[in-house]
Amino acid sequence: MIKVAIIGCGGIADYHGPHLVKLPDVKVVGTCDVIEEKARSLAERIGVGKWCTDYRELLDEVDAVWVCTRPSDRVDIVTAAAEAGKHIFSEKPIALNLQDADTMIAAAKKAKVKYMLGYCLRFWNPYKLLRDTFASGELGDLVGCWTRRYMPGDMSGSWFGDQKKSGGVMLDFGSHDVDWVRWVGGDVKTVLAKTFRIRPGIQADDHGAALMLFKNGGMGYVEDSWSSWVSENTVGLIGTKGGMIVGRDDVVRKKIGDEGPEQIVDVEAGMAIDASGHSGKRDDSGEIQAVTRRGESIYEHFFRCIEEDIEPITSAAEARKTLQTVVALWQSARAGTSVDLSETM
Repeated sequence: MIKVAIIGCGGIADYHGPHLVKLPDVKVVGTCDVIEEKARSLAERIGVGKWCTDYRELLDEVDAVWVCTRPSDRVDIVTAAAEAGKHIFSEKPIALNLQDADTMIAAAKKAKVKYMLGYCLRFWNPYKLLRDTFASGELGDLVGCWTRRYMPGDMSGSWFGDQKKSGGVMLDFGSHDVDWVRWVGGDVKTVLAKTFRIRPGIQADDHGAALMLFKNGGMGYVEDSWSSWVSENTVGLIGTKGGMIVGRDDVVRKKIGDEGPEQIVDVEAGMAIDASGHSGKRDDSGEIQAVTRRGESIYEHFFRCIEEDIEPITSAAEARKTLQTVVALWQSARAGTSVDLSETM
């Protein structure tokens, strides 16, 4: 039984908590928030008997911590947990700057604990399906991959609307997309970006876009918005042998080469490609059959990494590269020129 504490009981903890308490061989022993009512409320909703306002009260009772605080408030929590020998799951982004990220990574490395970030697109369809299909080689070499996610909302009255606390839309929200295109294309060589502050009174970037060239070839594009007025969620991947596109209707379309019709992909059936990109066994018609491991949730993956002593898919090192790419994005947007990462990533 792995014992875990939830630290930070705001909106995202309301999402994580009910999932954690349903896991076999995992026990949530306590919740913590600097606002006691938030800690108590979450504990009561998910059936946990202990809550507190000082996370240090829980460290002696757990094997791992689930950190859901604002990124500006995480450094002391993560380093203290690491020094106490506790495994760490933290919401994204890893930090607001590379110095803080390096401090936490060093503490976790010294303590030899797992340190995983909540970049959930690597575990969700259709993002996982597209990446794993590409990794299987079916689509050929990468030409381009992209996401466009618009989630309109006025953030000016919350901490999301403060660049110093959230990093703005391209870090708080858009780093999910930067992380996904990096998962597909690998390390980034060059970034060209533009950001905007559109809503009245906003103190953070609320719309942005970036074009990335990868060291291994191909390109990635992300565009994210809190100020788009209309919603949008599309993703796609084009290779030298074929492509896959998902429109706002959530229909997954795939075509290989010039021959044959465009296919509508059944996402569940398509997941007969495992997390390392290996295709399942094909039948006589060429259809991929199921593989032993059809995938796992972000929760299952974290605890399996602890039990099997393996590196998380969304490791702190990967999260640092995503942060480094967003920092370059900010630099490009300010300077109006591309930024070269080839010597630093």
